[in-house]
Amino acid sequence: MTRSPKDDDAALVASLVHDLRNPLAALAGNLALLREELAAVELTPIAAGSLDDCDALATRALALIGNIVDADALARGAVVARRAPVRLAVEVQAALATVAAELAARSLVVERDLDDELVADVDQRLVRRVLGCLLDNAVRYTPRAGRVVIRGARAGRELELAVGNSGPPLTDDERARVFERDFRRAERADGARRGRGLGLYFCRLVAEAHGGTIAVGPRDGLPVEFVLRLPVG
Repeated sequence: MTRSPKDDDAALVASLVHDLRNPLAALAGNLALLREELAAVELTPIAAGSLDDCDALATRALALIGNIVDADALARGAVVARRAPVRLAVEVQAALATVAAELAARSLVVERDLDDELVADVDQRLVRRVLGCLLDNAVRYTPRAGRVVIRGARAGRELELAVGNSGPPLTDDERARVFERDFRRAERADGARRGRGLGLYFCRLVAEAHGGTIAVGPRDGLPVEFVLRLPVG
């Protein structure tokens, strides 16, 4: 059987994921050991901040690699959402920690409208990574000193979890295609990092695995807001 370019691309991605995951996992493990060794040492604010940033970046890189693997598995139906009661404020805080350094570097203001006691039956691992993807996207496109808004609420039998930002609005064509696997958004924001839309494709697959949806559009003065809606019983 003749291999297609698509098969070759898939094999290359699988090889890269394997080659990257092992050293990154080792890096995360060594950072954890280093933190234990330094527990009794009074670090300077710069040293402590750098260690926190390294932890967050290693965690984020591993999550991105996991998204690549799980996106394929979700698309094939090989991964199902394992629901359990999850306190969403904790997941939001954990996701924010992965982009804390960039939020500070770009002087972005984070606003939260989320009940600290809000609990929903969702797959904690998948939903935390969706939040990470949406926050990474917000940091990428929000101009310096802009706003990132996170909100969450129960509406009957549905959970609505949203991440918005004050970056440039999407065009009609972008809104129609933004959750596709190979979508690439125009780099119109100041300082935006170039990248494909695999993260948003992953978010769509997680929403569907929960029997929910994800959509994007403007809301209440925000040019862009991604809204995840999940049935929660």
